Amino acid sequence: MFRLTSSALALAAMTAPAFADVTPEQVWQSWVDYYQSVGYSVTEGGRDKSGDRLTLRDVVIATGGESGRMQLTLPQVVLTDLGDGKVKTLFAEELGLDLSGSETEGENYELPVTVRIPGNTITTSGAAADMTHEFDYPTVELTTSTITTNGSESPLPVKFSLSGTSGTFHTVTGSPNRYDYEMVSEAMTFEGDVPDDQNGMVKFAGSLDGLESRGKLSAPGEFTNMEEEMDAALKSGLSIEGSLKAGVAKANFDYSGTDEQGQPTSGTGTYDGKGFDASFNLSRQGMGYKLGSAAAQFQLTSPQVPFPISYGFESGSMDLLLPVSQQDAAQPFKFAYALNGVTMAEEIWKIFDPQALLSRAPASLELDLSGLMKVTRDLFAMPEETLPGTPENPDAAPDAQAPTAAMADAEDSGFEPVEMQINRLALDLLGAKVNATGELKAAADGNIEAPVGQIHAEYEGLNTLLDSLGTIGIVPAEQMMGVRMMLALFAKPVEGTTDRMATDLEFREGGAVFANGQQIR
Repeated sequence: MFRLTSSALALAAMTAPAFADVTPEQVWQSWVDYYQSVGYSVTEGGRDKSGDRLTLRDVVIATGGESGRMQLTLPQVVLTDLGDGKVKTLFAEELGLDLSGSETEGENYELPVTVRIPGNTITTSGAAADMTHEFDYPTVELTTSTITTNGSESPLPVKFSLSGTSGTFHTVTGSPNRYDYEMVSEAMTFEGDVPDDQNGMVKFAGSLDGLESRGKLSAPGEFTNMEEEMDAALKSGLSIEGSLKAGVAKANFDYSGTDEQGQPTSGTGTYDGKGFDASFNLSRQGMGYKLGSAAAQFQLTSPQVPFPISYGFESGSMDLLLPVSQQDAAQPFKFAYALNGVTMAEEIWKIFDPQALLSRAPASLELDLSGLMKVTRDLFAMPEETLPGTPENPDAAPDAQAPTAAMADAEDSGFEPVEMQINRLALDLLGAKVNATGELKAAADGNIEAPVGQIHAEYEGLNTLLDSLGTIGIVPAEQMMGVRMMLALFAKPVEGTTDRMATDLEFREGGAVFANGQQIR
């Protein structure tokens, strides 16, 4: 039942549970209803009721098709009425998880996973339509030993472990149906020894401290099968939120194998991160992702490289918002990205700058875009394939010139930008700085490829950087004049400064482009 406690789909109660008795049968049925509502099938090998105890045997929870299928087998589930209006649930300590399917290259795979949850317990209270499940999993272990590809079995020893996992899962059925959960784990560890495409082996191990996850889900009316009917669910009011947070992360790996020329190669690497947080939301109004990372450091050493490769950053973030439902009116979108305090080892710098002429100051990049776009098709709608020779039109002869569904998808992303604001573009690299803002809109004919608007950019330290690049030889002397002429075409000195320049780009109707008042197209 590990899936139940970790699912990012089951999430969001607005009210406290009612104080009323629940029975083992009601508790079990609530989980069956939940799994079926999100596209899983649930079958029982058998059940027995003895006094206050309900026992289910050989329960199978499955989802997917030929391209990918997951099946979880629970040998036994025991639900006991505690006599105080609560029900205690115990699962068999060892469960079977089978993953199978077909890769895009045509390879079939089967991956059996052993799940161990010793000492697990769930205590349920509330009422049939409003239940709170408090779960406690001292240990959760997922282990693989082999993988079978096209009938050939290969070793694949991998193990993931969670320790000290506990939390609550709250279900409310009615209108709307609501789910919410909170889960914390003291730590996660992982280790493995897996092959790669070059007949080599990668041995890895690591840990992640202080995992916290939360989420909410709300769906009005009859709860729908989101696996197959996500678009319909969103239109009926489905709303999902989820978050994940973690503390210090550490990992290391060792690699040994051969390169493309058949020569032996090896390497070791480490990762040291100070934590991250991520969140997700989805509704008819849009889909959003947010990611934030604290400082992280990477290091790689190899006998084939004369020095360690080391780099890191102080912080990073991403914020993405996209509309998902087709509408006539344009809808807001957003994309923001930042990477701050990027550094690399001095040994790498010395390869191309042994005289230390370039600034070693930490680099950074910030990009903040927002605007409006039209959505030409529902993002989660199932494609309707009615091309010649398809099941919907089997008698028609295939046309070699007819567009395929894949080609149609490639040509139509579903998004048509209408306007975009460059709220901030900032780059600090090698001692030079660039800052830009602006606003672009589609032309009167709706063509965003020939936009109308302005962009203002300012530069600091570019001339000094060009001097250093010329001295080092990265920009050859015979090309330096051309580079400076191109820079002068687009940038003008800022009065009263020694090494600052600015550019004002103007995009006009008809496709004309002006740089600092001079037409360049």
